[in-house]
Amino acid sequence: MTVVPPPRVGLADLEPALARLRHPVDVAALAATLGAVPAHEAFPLPAWLPDAPGDALVVAHGAVPWIAFRATDAAREARRLALRLQAHGRPALALALDADGGELAVAPAFGAATPLVVPLARAPGPVRQALARLRWDGAEPALPWLARAAQALGSEDVGTRFFRAFRRTLDHATGSLDRRIPAEHRHALALTALTRVLVLYFVQARGWLDGRPDFLARAVDRCLAARRRLEPGLLQPLCFGTLNRPPAERSRLARAFGRVPFLNGGLFEPNALERRWRPRLPDPVWRAAFDDLFEHFRFTASEGADRDAIAPDMLGRVFEGVMDPAERRGSGTFYTPAPLVRAVLEQAFTVHLARRLGGEAAARRALEARSPAAWQALADVTVLDPACGSGAFLLGALDLLSGVLAAQGVPAGAARRQVLARNLFGVDRNAAAVRLAELRLWLAVIAADDAPEPEAVAPLPNLDAMVRQGDSLLDPLAAVARGAAHAHTMARLGAVRRALVTAAGPAKPALVRALRATELDAAA
Repeated sequence: MTVVPPPRVGLADLEPALARLRHPVDVAALAATLGAVPAHEAFPLPAWLPDAPGDALVVAHGAVPWIAFRATDAAREARRLALRLQAHGRPALALALDADGGELAVAPAFGAATPLVVPLARAPGPVRQALARLRWDGAEPALPWLARAAQALGSEDVGTRFFRAFRRTLDHATGSLDRRIPAEHRHALALTALTRVLVLYFVQARGWLDGRPDFLARAVDRCLAARRRLEPGLLQPLCFGTLNRPPAERSRLARAFGRVPFLNGGLFEPNALERRWRPRLPDPVWRAAFDDLFEHFRFTASEGADRDAIAPDMLGRVFEGVMDPAERRGSGTFYTPAPLVRAVLEQAFTVHLARRLGGEAAARRALEARSPAAWQALADVTVLDPACGSGAFLLGALDLLSGVLAAQGVPAGAARRQVLARNLFGVDRNAAAVRLAELRLWLAVIAADDAPEPEAVAPLPNLDAMVRQGDSLLDPLAAVARGAAHAHTMARLGAVRRALVTAAGPAKPALVRALRATELDAAA
């Protein structure tokens, strides 16, 4: 049997059909986009599909019929139907739309009937690529098409599987919090708790948690064996009493964790929402998070080194996908693909350099060569993303600027720390987006740091002075910044902010108060 290469279909063509999917009958538009002929025929669902009420619809006839129905657990029921159809020798594609209309599971009645789960709000690129490979040319026989469909749908990459698991865990954690907490705060609190542990897995992959590759799994097992709750018994002492304190200031309990680096506050201290609501995720939620998410995948801090492990540079797509879909649609929020980010930044820096280096041609050469002249001209550049989202442009600017600085002989980790402390600023109205932007920038520092031992790890910068929640269109300090008479106020703001970036211990809250007071004075 020969598997025919699929005709091409543009990924953008799939977006409208996916966005309109609200009912099984809407699968017809998706099928038509992929070359199948829409049809509408009833298909009686068997009794062993208890979560799928009523009849399904055959919404397309191509090489094989497409059978669409609703289900509570879309992935499980799509696979069950596909396997049963396969056992009866009926070539078909089973498509289950979950009860909330947020996901579509697609399973071929062939082989293992591995389902592809498609988030409808914003399907990741690899998912849309898998769907695009289902294109039918109008003449391909059923079995070759099904073989190709099974291959396409079963080729889900590790990043996509991690996205699905992370989103599922986040929804579980959000739903477990006290309903008296506003929904957007519950989402942000659950996201903060999970991403904090996610960073710990990258720190562990560096060998910085007592040198043990299984430090966290062993700590969880010890905590549960001692009948202690995971959050107060493990996570809070590790994050809020160990990672955010220099070794000399740690308690006896903190020192019992072994050789753990001082990574500073920021991520490893309670944020404003946590101080307000004092949430605690139940132990069953944490156990599921460790079993089904964190311990289910391998992590590496080396970007691009291992296709089967989760690396920091893979997380952009994950974080963009866990933003609230309804809020994204309502606010008109869009995310920029990485190649476009790089192209825009390179052009912007080229124009900036051209003013100092005598034209765009010279600027482009200097930037490509990462020459000393390029860094001399870029050392004091200010990059502001006024609607930073989860930090795509800030991360791209960090990569570009730190690459030029590293070419001058500065170690990669130190170069990224220096650029973060001096050159990059971001603002976003969404608190969760600000938190994710900070997290991606911190992970970029961890990925570049080659410290061999926990004691040699430099503290992470405090990014709460550089990436802020706010409205860029309402800036009460704009008039102050333009007034020459108030230059001393702006200089004071800059000085306090620079000191705050590297502050730790008792000095940090004092500088936070000083920055707030200086901003209020300037605004007044």
